[in-house]
This record gives sequence, C-alpha cells and structure tokens, in this order.
Amino acid sequence: MRWLAAVIFAIFAVPGFAQTLPEHHLRISLHPEQHRFEAEDRIVLPADMPSTFYFSLHRNLRPVSPDAEIKADGERPEDFTQKYRVTLAKGNKGFTLAYGGEIYHPPRQDVREARSFESTPGIIAAEGTVLTGDSGWYPAIGDGMLTFALDIDLPGGWHAISQGKRGGDESASNPGARAHVHWEEKNPQDEIYLIAAPFTEYAREDNGIESLVYLRTDDADLARRYQDATARYIAMYQRLIGPYPYAKFALVENFWETGYGMPSFTLLGSQVIRLPFIIDTSYPHEILHNWWGNGVYVDYAGGNWSEGLTAYLADYLLQEQKGSGAEFRRSTLQKYADFVSAGRDFPLTQFTSRHSAQTEAVGYGKAMMMFHMLRRELGDDAFMNALKNFYRDYRFKRAGFADLEREFLRLAGPDEGASLKAFFAQWVQRTGAPQLRLVSARSRRDKTGYELSIQVEQAQSGPAYDLDVPIAVTLAGQEAAYAAVLAMKDKQAELHLSLPAPPLRVDVDPELDLFRRLDRGEIPPALSQVFGSEKLLIVLPRNAPKDMRAQFEAIATSWQRQPSRETLVKWDDEVGSLPQEGSVWLFGEENRFRGDFQRALVASGEMMSEGGVWLAKEYDRARDALVLTTHAGATPVAWLTAPQASVLPILARKLPHYSKFSYAAFSGAESANLIKGVWPVTASPLGKAVTQQDGSTVEVARAKLPIRKSLFDR
Repeated sequence: MRWLAAVIFAIFAVPGFAQTLPEHHLRISLHPEQHRFEAEDRIVLPADMPSTFYFSLHRNLRPVSPDAEIKADGERPEDFTQKYRVTLAKGNKGFTLAYGGEIYHPPRQDVREARSFESTPGIIAAEGTVLTGDSGWYPAIGDGMLTFALDIDLPGGWHAISQGKRGGDESASNPGARAHVHWEEKNPQDEIYLIAAPFTEYAREDNGIESLVYLRTDDADLARRYQDATARYIAMYQRLIGPYPYAKFALVENFWETGYGMPSFTLLGSQVIRLPFIIDTSYPHEILHNWWGNGVYVDYAGGNWSEGLTAYLADYLLQEQKGSGAEFRRSTLQKYADFVSAGRDFPLTQFTSRHSAQTEAVGYGKAMMMFHMLRRELGDDAFMNALKNFYRDYRFKRAGFADLEREFLRLAGPDEGASLKAFFAQWVQRTGAPQLRLVSARSRRDKTGYELSIQVEQAQSGPAYDLDVPIAVTLAGQEAAYAAVLAMKDKQAELHLSLPAPPLRVDVDPELDLFRRLDRGEIPPALSQVFGSEKLLIVLPRNAPKDMRAQFEAIATSWQRQPSRETLVKWDDEVGSLPQEGSVWLFGEENRFRGDFQRALVASGEMMSEGGVWLAKEYDRARDALVLTTHAGATPVAWLTAPQASVLPILARKLPHYSKFSYAAFSGAESANLIKGVWPVTASPLGKAVTQQDGSTVEVARAKLPIRKSLFDR
C-alpha cells in the first residue's frame, strides 16, 4: 500500500506553504464483519486557522492525537456525533488524528406521501459500506469544505469508491489477501464519501474520462450500456455547459434501494439499475449533478437551486427533445396543484431537499418552471451563456439563488437588469402561484379586418404577478394559430388585436409555459390528487376474502402513517356516502361503492365496457391488477382491485410512483406495469370560443401551434 506519510511531513516542513482549506490525508482499515474501521488522518490546515478550533466526529470513534490537545466539548450536533475542541501549539498548521470504532446504522423505513424509503446516516456491514459526510466518519472542520487523499485497506475481493481520481486498486480480485485502494481529489469538496462492497468492476475510458461500473453480480452487458450512456451524456453536457469537473464517473450498485448522486459517481439500488427506462431518465439526471450540486455546490442558506436546474436540463430537456415538453410541464404543474395547498407552500429560498411530494413539487417543479420562464424571457443563447458563466465562476464553490441571479444580471443591460431583479424576487422569494381566468373574448368587424378584445384576470388571493401571458388565436380558414403575448401587471388586463380573418377561438397559455396553479378543468383525474389531499378516506371491502381484507387493511395502516395528511380508514359498511371534501381510496372488487365509482367514471366520459372499464386488449380482468381514478362531484376518487392478495404489498409500494397517471394495470407476481395513461382533458376553461359581433359563437378545435426547437438537440 502506498502511504503518504513522508509526503505529508514534507508539506508541513516547507516554509511559507499556505493552505486555503483543510487537507485530509486519510488511512483507513475497514473490517465490515465487525462493523468497524480504524483511521489515521494527517490534516494540513489553512494558513489563517486559529490555534483553537472545533471538529465533529461519530461518538463511537474516540480520537487521540500525538501533536494536539483534543477535548470533547460536551455538545453533540447530532445524536450520534460528538463535538471536539482542538488546541495546537503556536505556529503549528497541522496535526495527526488517530481514531476508530463501529459505525452501524441499518437502513430504516421512512414513509413519505405513501412511498416507503430506506435511509441511514452510515453503515459498515458485511453487505457493504456506505459512509458520507453525515456519517461522522472523518473530522469535519469549519464549514466542511476540504481536499483529501484517501488510502483504504479492505477485505480481498472488495472494491472501494470515493469521489475524485483513483490512484491504484491492488489485490482487489484476490480473496485471500487484503485489497488496497487510493482515491484523491485536489479540488475543493464539501464532504468525503466512502462506498465499499464485493463488487465486480468494469472500467473503460472515453475522451479522457474514466467510466466505471461497480455491480454486485457479474453483468457485462448491463455495464456496457451504462458506460455507453455515461459517454453520451457527459459529451452532451460538456457541449451545453462546460468541461466535466472530475476524472471519472461511476455507477455503483447499492445493497438497498437508493437514488443518490455524489461527486463523480451515483449510488443506485439493484432494482433501480435494472429498470429499462432508468438509463435515459434518472441516470442523466445524476450525471448532470456533477455540474449542478456536485460541481457548483449549493449554499443552502440561500436556497437549493440545483435540483430545479438539474431537472430542467435533464428530465425536462430529454422530453423536450422528443417533442413532449408541454406534457412534461403539465405534469409538473399538476403535481404542484395536487400536493401544494396554500398552507403548505414556501418560497424557493427555503428549499433545501426533497422529503415529501409537497417539497418536490416546489423545490423541483416550481424551480424547473422558473428556469423555463427565464429561458423564454432571455432567449436560448443568453440563457445558456449565463449558465456557462455561472458554472465557470462558481465551480467547486458554494452558491445560492442570489449568486445565480447576479450571474444573469451581469449579462443584462440596465433595462433588462431591473426586469430580471423583479423576476427573481417574484419567483424565488415569493410564496404561491398565479391563477389565470379567461374572462371574455369578443370580436367585431372594422374597416381593415377584425378587432379581437381579450380579457384575462388573475384569480389568486394576494397581489398580482407580473406575467407575459402567451395567447393563441384560431382564425377562420387558417391552419396555424396566431400567437400574441398579454403583458399583465395588474389583476385584470385586456389585449386588443387587429386580425386579418375572423377569430374563432382564444387559448390562454396553451402550452403551459407559465408557472401557475392550474384550474381543475385543466387537470385530468390522477392518483396525485388522491395522494396529495390533506384529508383522505380509505374505504375497505367488508365482503372481500379474508386474505384480501388483511392486505388491504395493512396498506391502509401503512398509508395512515403519513404525518402531513389526515387519513381515516373505514369499512364500506361503516360509510353512508362518499364525502364531498378531501379524497377517497376505494379498495377491492367487492367494495359496495364500486358502482358509485363506475357511474362517476361514465359521467366523466371515460370509456366503459359491459363488464366494467375498457382500457386495452392487453388487460385481463381475471389476471391483472387495476387502479383507476375519477371525480365524484368535486371529490377525487381512486379504485384499486387485484386478482390475488399476494400482489397487494408490491402494488402499495409502486402506486405512489405512478401518481401522474389516471389509470394503470399491473400483471404477474411482480406486478409489472402493463398499461398506464392519463384521461384526456376535453375542455379547458382557458380555451374559449370568441363571441362574434352578432353574439354568436362557433365551437372549433384549437389551431396548430408552431413546433419548437429544443434547447439542445442530441
């Protein structure tokens, strides 16, 4: 093993050497079967570091030092960490820390919005090791920013992964000997990661960047597909934003289901990795985080902009490239409408991380739409130039929304600067969203053609938003819509257009380019409306078979644990009628409210067959599980039925991930998705036939909207 002690002591001996961040030189010996490790950390300190300072460490690790005084401070920032005070001899700018012990926090279930997650602050176990900055496995000094070199001694057959560049991986394939691995990162980092397990490693290089895959079972074809995707997406984002900031990117398979993005690697669960769509959905999102979040770090005191920007340039952009941008925007706005009520909203400056569907709808969804509106206001080139400069100027530094705003203001003139300041204040600092209503659309003939008058109002409580509202006008005899923009600074505004042909129809924000609270008429029934309600009634079928009743009751009890929602569970013979507020889950074929549900479904115009719901020829009612949604009056209602009790626990875990859909069917013992979809929106209240001069109206379909160019074409 290549230890760095001689080099480290040489650094300390150089006169005038100035450090700007703590530099850790760690030697780790890992013993997974005993859940423990031993460590030596030689720390080089910044030149301006005072002789007395503090660090925190896991309380089990008992640090000692031969060249510094270490005392427990008595304060524990977290329940498993201990704060220590360090006193150095005058003029000493480094010290050695030896420590070791057990870190073993098995993953625990966390139920959020009916989804089950497992998480741990850190674990060393026979299945694998996952240690992050939150684990307290190394001494965290000051604000946590650092550089490091890491040497790991671990069992034979194991591999260890950290961020940065690998310097060696010796004896890892020999189960009879200990393995030795070296990682280092000279650029500033905000924490150090250590992942280890008995992996099979696949390595190759693409355009000077190492592409690594670590799998828990041998699968060369899967590794190759991920390496191909790594090369493809890194090349795309380098062209779009700037140079990739690390020496490698690695896909690492975890031993429980996770979806974490770390600097220069991602830690994904075994099932997630093997989902066929992940390579072109979640995977590019994790790669892009190496520019946003793990390249430019988030100053959480100023708000987490990283998730929204990453969602916009990964999840959204990939759909835009397929021509599905408007559908993605609708889904994003629908989540906000379904999960974020006025009392549960908050400004983007307060978003730190996702811990519920509500925080996701704001921190990811609202922020994503903010970037979309900013792009439309500035144009593609100016938008991307500002982001390129932001990346260049803040790479390996922390930044908040205010820093991002300053970068955009640098490229703006005096007039644009004032407008941009107002834009960021409105969308980043303000809580809530505008609500639009098309009041009227009237036409009259004049000497040169037709004059169209359009009245729009903002229906939300509170002050008006400053909006540029897209308007599409369908003209008689013209295939393409006439496009206009209504500038709104007050709650009511009117637009007058002189047109060459009779206007027949007006559509307000037809492609959902504005962040706003959708009208219920713009939203098809979906599972999100049931999961997102603050008040939920779950109705269980008393006459279902015993094993079905038991499973239904277990699901209801699990979903009842969601703390942000009032959930009531009743048997169907305990309920007189479906409520007119909140939302409802109906479980089971035998549920006595099934007929009410199907009548509501028919009334909403969805297709039915004689035996029930018609979806597709692939669906077999006797074999497949089914979930459907509709509205009973104003109440969102979902119905779940399955042919056997054994699939219900699997369905309960899966359904929250299908929240944007109106219906879905699942087949087989593993409940593989068979079909899914969204009921069509047949009549938006923001689309209206124009009232002609004689008072008549003509109902026509909206004319075609122009095809948009993607921000970046693959």
